[in-house]
Amino acid sequence: MKSSNHVKGYIAALLSANTFGLIPLFSVPLIREGMSTASILVYRFALAAIIVALIMVVRGISFKESGKHLRLIFTLSILNFLCAYFLLNGYRSMPSGVATVIHFLYPIMVALLMLIFFGQKLNRGSMLALVLGFIGVVFLSGIMGESGFQIALVDIGLVAFSGFCYAVYIVMINRSRADQIPMWRLTFYLMVFSTIFFGLVALGKQELQLPQTPSAWGLLALLGIVPTIISNILLITAIPRIGSTATSIMGVLEPVTAVLVGVLILGESLSFSTTIGIGIILIAVALQITSSKSQLPS
Repeated sequence: MKSSNHVKGYIAALLSANTFGLIPLFSVPLIREGMSTASILVYRFALAAIIVALIMVVRGISFKESGKHLRLIFTLSILNFLCAYFLLNGYRSMPSGVATVIHFLYPIMVALLMLIFFGQKLNRGSMLALVLGFIGVVFLSGIMGESGFQIALVDIGLVAFSGFCYAVYIVMINRSRADQIPMWRLTFYLMVFSTIFFGLVALGKQELQLPQTPSAWGLLALLGIVPTIISNILLITAIPRIGSTATSIMGVLEPVTAVLVGVLILGESLSFSTTIGIGIILIAVALQITSSKSQLPS
């Protein structure tokens, strides 16, 4: 039974990573149409909340939740808000694949959080993965290119911060009482709180825009379903079964998916430096996977 749960967990984590990697497929065309980041995120989570609410009504799932659990969900929503906001802003300042790969340092951050707060020690392989991850970001930043910096360090830092927020989010889901909250109810309130946060940002910046075309509505609906509802449900399914660290490092396909989307569909270029950086980070994550087998679930 335990083995079966692990298999389900790994499959869920794998699919979650793939669907999260599709964020640029739906968001970048909206950005190119002129929609603000805040507007995209408001509609993304609002539509997701509506869809989840309809599913709950059909399934007869109660919306009632305790104050303690709502406070926990509120905290998780803040992390979700910061993660999504800074990541999507990263797509404005750099190719989507590069932004996602920098964000993808979060598995290493999860390992560090588990070490600092829960005493899970890093072995030599994990330490080497951390070093390789840093070197990969250096290549991604364009420092090694002839023209110097091609991506501003502040933009790299903000996207990396989105990864840190996601790392804390994953650890909290595993180490808090989130597993006591029914999956659909947890997802619904995460979407609702996120909608409120992004709505306040959009109103404060006077950036709330109404989608102007049917294609924009379609992209927003797909953004709310595929890399939001489906990804989060799969993530919540995976974490209790295989642990925070394993779930995060199984996300190795997320940047691969994002890069393929950027190059094959969105018409983005793939420089030599970017290729090296992506390769180094993927090696770092693969090394983390192999070196942490004895620690699963964690």
